[in-house]
Amino acid sequence: MESELFKESVETLKKIYSEALLEKTGAKEGETREKLWIAYNVVGKVEQHLQSILETGKLAQKQLEVFRKEQQEKKF
Repeated sequence: MESELFKESVETLKKIYSEALLEKTGAKEGETREKLWIAYNVVGKVEQHLQSILETGKLAQKQLEVFRKEQQEKKF
């Protein structure tokens, strides 16, 4: 992603979840550790999904620009 704020937000969430998972839960807190692991992985999945949407949008924008240019050239 291009936004520094977005990148920082994702990294902060990952750090919070990983620290909680590794440093703030004990071996007997399996359910809590599992939920933290899931949360950590969901952050990555959301980041990937948003990146995909952004890239798809950029591709669509380029395709639209090419289409419009071709249409303009046909008029002349």
